Amino acid sequence: MKFEHIIAIKDDDEFLEEKEIRKEFHQVSIDNKIALPILCSHSFDRSNEIIVEYEPTTRKGPSIGTIKFLKGVKRDYTSLPDEERICFYTDYEEEVIVDQIHTFKYDYLLIETKYFTTYRRKFKKTSPLWGSFFHIDDKPEIKFDKKKSTSKIFIKKGIKISNSIYKDNLLLSINEPNPFNRFLKLYHLLELQFDLHTAEKIKLLVEQGNKEREISTKLKEYTKEEIKRLQSIVFERCNVIDDLVLKMDVIKNFEAKADEIFYEYGRQSNPLKKQHFNKIMNSADLFKKVSFDRIGTFRYEELVTSICAYWIYRVRSSIAHNKFGEYIMDKDDEEFIVEFAEPLLKEVVNQCFKI
Repeated sequence: MKFEHIIAIKDDDEFLEEKEIRKEFHQVSIDNKIALPILCSHSFDRSNEIIVEYEPTTRKGPSIGTIKFLKGVKRDYTSLPDEERICFYTDYEEEVIVDQIHTFKYDYLLIETKYFTTYRRKFKKTSPLWGSFFHIDDKPEIKFDKKKSTSKIFIKKGIKISNSIYKDNLLLSINEPNPFNRFLKLYHLLELQFDLHTAEKIKLLVEQGNKEREISTKLKEYTKEEIKRLQSIVFERCNVIDDLVLKMDVIKNFEAKADEIFYEYGRQSNPLKKQHFNKIMNSADLFKKVSFDRIGTFRYEELVTSICAYWIYRVRSSIAHNKFGEYIMDKDDEEFIVEFAEPLLKEVVNQCFKI
């Protein structure tokens, strides 16, 4: 409720009647306390309120307020304890109270009014770092709304999920509204396969016998950089090349962005030279074999799987590494992830998990 609406009901509200109510820099102070709506980290145990106090120097710092975990709490507002009742007046959005039963929309930092000015000027905007909560009026407006149009889903035969860790990551990827986080969770499925992939190859060589040299080679490969291990598993397990190419061709819709991510911010491990990429982009056949046949002699299946692995790894690095020298992804890249990178990664994951 706004300040003027609270004042208007003061005389008819038994709780407010004897309380001092005043305005403090666009906030309402009731009984020398200000309720500030906040968005808290999921890491908090919500069973107990949290005291917020200034960092101590030579003596214990003063407590300036308390975090009240109220979001989702449904109560008769007249039966709320005093501090929660103060939060209620901020949470209630109508001019006049017409519903006695109220469900809180937010958690609250209930701060002592005498500390509010200093807190607002020096500490409020940095609360996500030191306190793991955002003030609602400081929260950035990040809305992920790009959806991939899907009219048909094909059931894939022969896929096996044998470990609960894989299921955990799949659940997180399905529930995650942020496409960048979804991509990372799917990539983790491949990361979890790296060691198992190497172990399976060595086990097979041991069973065959007299393969010491080959085992040594595989162990040497195990120590290689991640991109090489990714390329190895994609090459050996992704055998339905046409399905990969179908997902790869979508990059035509994001040619400029692909040029920036894979070449301007690219690495020497890129298996597709820039001039060849440009020629393929100008070909009606895109990543089909005939396109490559026109520009040179290639081991087609190996090259396609290497390109897929490189693209996936570069996207993963751009999401995971916010640092100079990397392409830094932001909201403007959402469509690129949803329409191209995520479907390509899903196809690779599906093929890598086939028995």
